[in-house]
Amino acid sequence: MVSSILITGCSTGIGHATAELFAERGWTVFAGSRHPDQMTFKNASIKKVEIDVNDHASIEKCFQKIGDLDCVVNNAGYGLLLPFEDTPSEEIEKMFRTNVFGLMEVSRQAAKVMRVRRSGKIINIASVLSLIGMPWYAAYGASKWAVEGFSEALAHELKPFSVHVKIVEPGGVKTKFHDVAYESVRPPITDDYRERFEKKRASHGSKNDYDPPESVAELIWTAANDNSWRLRYSAPQAKRALFWQRVLGRDGLWRRLDSR
Repeated sequence: MVSSILITGCSTGIGHATAELFAERGWTVFAGSRHPDQMTFKNASIKKVEIDVNDHASIEKCFQKIGDLDCVVNNAGYGLLLPFEDTPSEEIEKMFRTNVFGLMEVSRQAAKVMRVRRSGKIINIASVLSLIGMPWYAAYGASKWAVEGFSEALAHELKPFSVHVKIVEPGGVKTKFHDVAYESVRPPITDDYRERFEKKRASHGSKNDYDPPESVAELIWTAANDNSWRLRYSAPQAKRALFWQRVLGRDGLWRRLDSR
C-alpha cells in the first residue's frame, strides 16, 4: 500500500528535499506552500498544494482537498537572528504565528483525521535551539522550545489512538535559513551588542560543518517509518552540539563559551 504525506514549507531547503526523497521512495507526496506554482521538483509525481499556515481557512481547505493522510510534516517556519533587546515585538509575534500557532493548527487538522482512522504520524520540525539556548536566537529559540513542549504533550494525548507525534531536531543546515534570519529584519543594533553580533553573523558564511538538507530529509524518513513511540530525532550537527554541551556541562563551561 502506498503511503501519503503532506509536507509544509516545501519551497526550499528541508521541505523541498523531504518532498523529493519521499516521492523517490514511492510515497504519494503533497508538497505544501503559499505559492505552489513557484515550486519546481525533479520528481513529476509530487503534488503541489496551497497551504498558508497563518490562515486557518487555507489549512482546512488543504486538508479537505487531500483527504486521508498517513503522515504530516510541519516544516514551515523561519528564523530571526537579532539581539533580543533590538528585536521588534511585532516581528516576534509574526514569527510565532508561523513557527508555533501555524504548526498547531496544521497539527489540529491532522489529529482530527488520524484519530478517527486510529493511525498516522505528525512530525514537527523543531531545532537544536529548542534544546540549547544561544545568543541572538532568543526569539527564534523560544518558538522552537514551544514546539517541543507542544509536541511532547500532544504525543501523550494522541497515543491512545495509535497516532504518533515525533520531533525532528536539525542543527545547522546548508539552506537559506541564515540569510533570511539575518537579513529579513534589520533594525539598528544597540552599540553594546554590535561587535559580538556582527562577528557571529560573519561566521555563518564559513560553516562547512552544517548538514545538507538531504540528511535531515533522511532523518524525517526514519521518523515517518518508525512505529515505535520514540519522540525525538536529532540531526548529526545537532548531536555534536548536544554532545559538547554534555561534556562541558550545560550550566558550566558550555555557558561561558556560548556567551562570547
